[in-house]
Amino acid sequence: MADISSISNQKQNNISSSTKVKLESLGINISTVSSESEAQSLIDKLKAAKAGTQQQVEQKQESTSRSTSEADTLADAKSLANKMGLVLNNDTSVDEILSQISTKIRELSTSENPSERQMAQAYQAQLSTISNSYNSIQSSQQNMYSAMNMMSINNKYSLNL
Repeated sequence: MADISSISNQKQNNISSSTKVKLESLGINISTVSSESEAQSLIDKLKAAKAGTQQQVEQKQESTSRSTSEADTLADAKSLANKMGLVLNNDTSVDEILSQISTKIRELSTSENPSERQMAQAYQAQLSTISNSYNSIQSSQQNMYSAMNMMSINNKYSLNL
């Protein structure tokens, strides 16, 4: 038994005290590490994994705030549709609402009544604003998902999974 503990102590002596402190702070049992280079490699991998996890949490928080923006865009689209007299279901998507608004605007713009053509122009301006906002949100979400996917791949690579 004394031989095993002396071997364990000898392994631990190969590791600097600052590395031991880092390992302990990361929750790693020092007796499982046999060399300074192995310890440093393990520390780097864990720090990269923790950084990736933190970035994913931040991206999720950004996603939540973007969802609010998407909800606002949906509310704006429904409001415009209601102004135009369109009847919508509660589960109608933003894409469907924008399509219905666009169809109604085309109908109004081809009307012989000049006031309806003016309304069509005003509605078209509002539709363009809502569409641009929605497209921006969709693009941001797609970029976020791509970044999260890349981070996942990098984490797997850095952890040799």
